[in-house]
Amino acid sequence: MKTNNIPWEAIAARLKNEANDVQLLQIEEWLGKSPENPAILSEIVDTWSITRNKTQFYEPDNSINWEKLMGRIGRSHSRKIEFSSFFKWIAAASVVAIVFISGLGFGGFFKHPNPVQMVRIIAPEGSKTQIVLPDSTRVWLNSGSELEYPSNFTAQNREVSMKGECFFAVFKDPDHPFLVDGGNIRVKVYGTRFNVNEDRFKKGIEVSLISGKVEVYDRNNQLMSKLNPGEQLVYNNGLGKVVLTQNPEALASWINNILIFNNQPFDEVIHYLEKWYGVTITLDNALRYNYNYTFKVKTESLREVLELISFITPIEYKIEGEKVTIKYRKNMKR
Repeated sequence: MKTNNIPWEAIAARLKNEANDVQLLQIEEWLGKSPENPAILSEIVDTWSITRNKTQFYEPDNSINWEKLMGRIGRSHSRKIEFSSFFKWIAAASVVAIVFISGLGFGGFFKHPNPVQMVRIIAPEGSKTQIVLPDSTRVWLNSGSELEYPSNFTAQNREVSMKGECFFAVFKDPDHPFLVDGGNIRVKVYGTRFNVNEDRFKKGIEVSLISGKVEVYDRNNQLMSKLNPGEQLVYNNGLGKVVLTQNPEALASWINNILIFNNQPFDEVIHYLEKWYGVTITLDNALRYNYNYTFKVKTESLREVLELISFITPIEYKIEGEKVTIKYRKNMKR
């Protein structure tokens, strides 16, 4: 490996989650200077991960459990990583996530004729995760979402798959598009910011473009639309429809720890509060579709949010650990 001009100090800081904006920019500039540099960075990350004595996801005194875990890796077809705190970097645990599987069967864009190693990232319920891929693309995972990509991911081979909701800030490279497999849709990206949401509550998939340009394909790799900033493709039951969004930035506000509701029914609000706070909420059917809400959640606790709702809606609630019950209150006294 050539060692000339490698920003070792900046890379080391990023691996330890201590890099500042100047160091991150230094890495991005270095990556763009040579087509070999992304592969060099990937090798550095892999080597650093493998040679670490421990990872931040396991206690160092659990040697027996660790041996059992490593034994299971050889027999398992998939592995999961869970991040217990808000916005952690992926580089610190590559060795735990890498597994062998025999191709993903994505078709078209996503064919791997030989067995490849895959890295899978999961954001647990009630938390969010940010990762930086080897090409400097940044991905935010919302609560309960997953991202998977091959360990041989390079600037020339930029393919990922996802479940749930992810926001992408893709490193621009017109000659090597970034490819996202979202289950029933494919997104081809040339350098842009966009959000993909296949949340089960929506019973479909939404691709929302903030800036740049993307192409959206169906499962058969047939082009459905080329999106412009401010447009959203809604895909459901095999059909794709492009609509304009009044405030596209609001769709991605969750990456800044802000939850925005705009005239949304109580049932939908409850669904997102469950994801936001990592709880299970039982809602009285009498409330489900009779009330709509417009408000923002920033640093408020769940109790504060429910108390706010109770001022304008006849409800009473009970919080018992991770279980919450909301009932209709006939006599509203305020």
